[in-house]
Amino acid sequence: MNRKTIYIRAAEQISIQQPLSESWMESPVLTAEPLAYAQNPNFRDFIPANEVRRMGNIMKRALVTTLKVLHESQTEHPDAIITGTSIGSLDYTERFLDAMTENGEETLSPTYFMQSTHNTVSSALGIYTKTHGYNCTYSHGEMSFDLALLDGWMQLQLGKISTALVGGHDEMVDTYFSLLQKKGFVGLPGMVACGEVAVSVLLTDSPHEDALCQFSGIRTGQCQHVHRLQEHLESLLRDGGMTRQDLSAIVVGTNGSKEHDAVYQQLLSALSLSHLPLIQYKHVFGENFTASAFGLYAAAHCLERQFIPNFLYHPDTPSKTGNLQNLLLVNQMHGEDVSLTLLKRI
Repeated sequence: MNRKTIYIRAAEQISIQQPLSESWMESPVLTAEPLAYAQNPNFRDFIPANEVRRMGNIMKRALVTTLKVLHESQTEHPDAIITGTSIGSLDYTERFLDAMTENGEETLSPTYFMQSTHNTVSSALGIYTKTHGYNCTYSHGEMSFDLALLDGWMQLQLGKISTALVGGHDEMVDTYFSLLQKKGFVGLPGMVACGEVAVSVLLTDSPHEDALCQFSGIRTGQCQHVHRLQEHLESLLRDGGMTRQDLSAIVVGTNGSKEHDAVYQQLLSALSLSHLPLIQYKHVFGENFTASAFGLYAAAHCLERQFIPNFLYHPDTPSKTGNLQNLLLVNQMHGEDVSLTLLKRI
């Protein structure tokens, strides 16, 4: 089978930064708060008012980023819709459970129940955009978006589809944040803010002058199998027609937690990548289960603009890159699972 060249045609975000905008590259919104909710756009500019009222935040954000991406890429119906979400519609799930408790399981609102499942986002996007093709949801902790991206890559390489809408979507509520804070996942001194995620990306196998970058491949593995990870990296680079020397920088999901960040240092050392410039993004967009979607979004726009803002460089980075050609994204979950994603300048 001939290996296809895949492109990231468009990518949009809603986060603590100005929504649906790349203004963060020049003037980022930075916060010292442990929990920072996303800045919502005016949803009624995209969705009829009577429909907005029936949607939770995660659904509205997913739909708006999707509509913006489809408009930018001049795509009416993507061939596939693939979503990564770890906790799904958390707000509506909580409201549904609270209503069950307060009303003795009687006179419950069907809206909260219908929108409380994890696959609501992908399903609703398919219905709203009248896309009746491949539709799938991944819910695997911090690897949710990466596995959705892997699925889209595989479907495109197999020739089953020509376009794939891949999204990473998660929201946050005060009660769940408190639980995560107690577990040490977020909200501890020195850590980046806990945020919310809404990222939509359109992948295509057709070249276009306005594409952001090439999506050269993705591999997943386990941290403890270092030799296997080295093989994954070699395979990924070989398929992309490059070596370690061709990498411009490494994009990592460091979040200020010593234990969490130490895993990245160990991984980069094991993969012989410690000498390369380090790019981080969670201090700009926040930490969340699907925050790796922000890494892909930011890296794609940096490649397209041929510009990496100084505030994205890790404080301990050995150098800065002056030749932005290829970026390797490294994401890990609890020191167990790892994903390696390669992006290339067009």
